Amino acid sequence: MIPVSYSYRSLMVRWKTTLMTATGFTLVIAALIVMLAFINGLAEVCAISGDPNNVIVLNEGCTDEILSSISRATASQIETNPLVVRRPDGTSLSSRELFGVRTVYDKKIRDYVLMPFRGVSPSAFEVHNTVHVVSGRTFRPSQSEVIVGMSIKNAQKVELGDVLEIARKKWKVAGFFAAGGAALESEVWGDLDEMAGQFKKEGSYNSIVVRAESPARAKDLARSIDSSAQISVGAQTELDYYAKQAESTNFLRSAVWVIAWFMGIGAIFGVMNTMFAAISQRIKDIAVLRLLGFMSWEILIAFLLEAIMVSLIGGGLGMLVGYSANGFTQRFTISGHEVQFRFLVDASLLALAAAFSLIMGIMGGLLPAMSAMRVRPLEAFR
Repeated sequence: MIPVSYSYRSLMVRWKTTLMTATGFTLVIAALIVMLAFINGLAEVCAISGDPNNVIVLNEGCTDEILSSISRATASQIETNPLVVRRPDGTSLSSRELFGVRTVYDKKIRDYVLMPFRGVSPSAFEVHNTVHVVSGRTFRPSQSEVIVGMSIKNAQKVELGDVLEIARKKWKVAGFFAAGGAALESEVWGDLDEMAGQFKKEGSYNSIVVRAESPARAKDLARSIDSSAQISVGAQTELDYYAKQAESTNFLRSAVWVIAWFMGIGAIFGVMNTMFAAISQRIKDIAVLRLLGFMSWEILIAFLLEAIMVSLIGGGLGMLVGYSANGFTQRFTISGHEVQFRFLVDASLLALAAAFSLIMGIMGGLLPAMSAMRVRPLEAFR
């Protein structure tokens, strides 16, 4: 068997060409990791945003709450469902909510950006029990106060006491809230009645969120509301709702792989060209190896190993560059919800990138290696 050191020394002798070829793999792998980290971050936010005990109710046919409209009468009928959890006083554990998106001035970038707002009543904190105020206090009803999600606070450098101008009205920031990294952290919450009056939506809501005793009961509750003949609404568990929101990333994931393969083809042709050039310069070396008794398949493995080494060197550097994007924050709109999320580079993504780099190396090195194994010793010395 030809020693691995032979392939390694061959690359070092041609280090400039090796470096240029490896750079192509670095760029492809780094771009792939960054793009998939973007999608992973979005998917993670959607995955942790739903509470398995909660059911979200929208207007029939609506897939997103920003387009939904539910009347007070319908909301009251929904809350009477026997599967909805009751408080000790007999009232239902539900949250009537107003949702919208408006522009506000971002001090960080000195420009206007879209900001999701949600009008809620105090019961929202019971239904969305992962939401809790981490600094300051909650808003006071009818006092033009809001609380801001931590994602917005960190992204826009909002401070306690700041004033946000939403829909030509000024709202004072009374506190900040966290929600375990969920999409709710990318929202501004204020008093339901006050926001309804400001946005001319009195008497209607965008969504109703009701709570069940368990995930199994939540599914039963969603089916019960959805199949009701008395009201025209659509109901689903929050887990299902956010899972459908995340489906919009499937197209992005497919697009990323199409782009990656187009870039990868360039890298494959790059290593193929390099290896063919190397073989043409080493015809006599290959002939000597054959005369020394090495089999043709051993020649193939030696030259294929060179291509794989180039791909792994470039891929390794690409993974280092791509991993630097881990934790980088970005804002993205999913079905009307502008969420703040972090790029996520995990072990599975790095393993996928390594495998992709290896496949490109094999595909790029196989034809040149097969060409090398067909060299005939006697003809090479003519």
